[in-house]
Amino acid sequence: MDTIECAENPIAKVSIHVPSPSRDVSEKMTKTPEEELMTVEEYFGILRKRVNEHYDNL
Repeated sequence: MDTIECAENPIAKVSIHVPSPSRDVSEKMTKTPEEELMTVEEYFGILRKRVNEHYDNL
């Protein structure tokens, strides 16, 4: 990662980290297989169940 320093005002010095162009981020990222993904309905069903269980225990 490269660092770019912006120092027009020496009192307020800011460092910005920029990804190095030599690294390809897309190669490191892997996609989850389609059969392991859950639908929106499944996700919110599980979330709703957890919320209801939490409030039942209060």
